[in-house]
Amino acid sequence: MGADIYLHSKFDKNYNVVNEEIEKITSLYTMTSGASIIDLAQGEDDKFSSMIVPLLEKAFSVGYFRDPYNNTSLFKQLGLSWWQDVIPKLDDNGFLSVENCKWLLEEIQNRRIGENVSDEEPVISTIHSVLGIETNKKELDSEFLDYLIQQKVQLCNLIKDAIELNEPLYCSL
Repeated sequence: MGADIYLHSKFDKNYNVVNEEIEKITSLYTMTSGASIIDLAQGEDDKFSSMIVPLLEKAFSVGYFRDPYNNTSLFKQLGLSWWQDVIPKLDDNGFLSVENCKWLLEEIQNRRIGENVSDEEPVISTIHSVLGIETNKKELDSEFLDYLIQQKVQLCNLIKDAIELNEPLYCSL
């Protein structure tokens, strides 16, 4: 579970090109593998995965951002909530207007990672509570901090692209 943000003009173009590669490899693999259940149990499926996983990563590398609803969430570390701060600004189809993209960019740029860390997203917090799952705060070690900085830069760049292209962002929250 997480927030999936798309800039359709860039995402769709990239995804369609990469998806053609995925379909070709899948077709070739299906025609030539002849994998039986025993082959799959012995790791034959790993060959297919090793070809497809990098392509899936490539398919979601342009015009897309994902922020998980857990302790590694960039929004959580910025003291923001997708549900409380962003959802009210979406139109009926789940798009964040260019004007609201400007607002979001300013909010993100004016916040420091690790300050005013918000509690978990309300729905996730309730689910964890009902299931008795303890949530431990993720320490901001240097590796995790580097990850969050990269996430912040990636999200800011996506929002800047939306503003520059005068295109709303689609938010699946």
